[in-house]
Amino acid sequence: MLGRLGRLGPSSLLALALGCTPAAEGPTPTPPPSEPEVVIDEAGLARAADPDGAEDPAGGPKAAAAPEAVPQQINQRYAEQTDPGHWAGRFEREGREVFDHREAILDALGVRPGMRVADVGAGTGLFTMALARAVGERGRVYAVDVQDYFLEHIERRAQQAGLRNVQVVRAQQDAAGLPAGSVELVLMCDAYHHVEQPAAYLASLHAALAPGGRLAIVDYRAIAGQSDAWLLEHVRATPEQFRAEIEAAGFRFLRAHEGLLEENFFYEFERP
Repeated sequence: MLGRLGRLGPSSLLALALGCTPAAEGPTPTPPPSEPEVVIDEAGLARAADPDGAEDPAGGPKAAAAPEAVPQQINQRYAEQTDPGHWAGRFEREGREVFDHREAILDALGVRPGMRVADVGAGTGLFTMALARAVGERGRVYAVDVQDYFLEHIERRAQQAGLRNVQVVRAQQDAAGLPAGSVELVLMCDAYHHVEQPAAYLASLHAALAPGGRLAIVDYRAIAGQSDAWLLEHVRATPEQFRAEIEAAGFRFLRAHEGLLEENFFYEFERP
């Protein structure tokens, strides 16, 4: 049965081990610099800690410059362009990595009949429709977004497809709006980097997941020196920094799906 949850106030949100052999005798090589420790600030944003562990006046570790917050323009455009057909043309097209690999992403997550799943940052419903078919009549899919026009578009698509197991949920920037313990799996595909209040939002996802439930994040790899300039301006943190934020919110890292995607990382976490 189609339904709608949480019609709330306006908002804009809208993917190891290294073996060594003994080295020959000779000059001792200079060890490479260690990776900076990632810490989480009061806003829930990941940043690098000072490598020397210096103290700030407040008594905590002195931090290097924090990554920028979510660039305002990447969410503002969803408030300005409200035609779901426009966004469907961008989201659901060949050449977009997550569209081309959508079936492989769901296969990797082991979605099965009867599951309760949330598509968070659902947009035009690319994954909502696929998830609804995968979980079947005994399952349920919550399509979560902050934009009403996306939710209305998903409702129409589900009705036209005869999918009665889809329920749309109006989110806010600080909460997904899902009932506590309501889902076994949350999927956020190219959506997490849009979240403006990650600490609060992650807390709401943690509450929405049943114990043992999983959070899957597919999002852009933004890596200085490797990624295009537009991507570095669009995405506020690296995959490692995003992982640190999510772990700081109480999630346990399960696995990285390596080799499946190139432009995006694909991490799975568990709610203990």
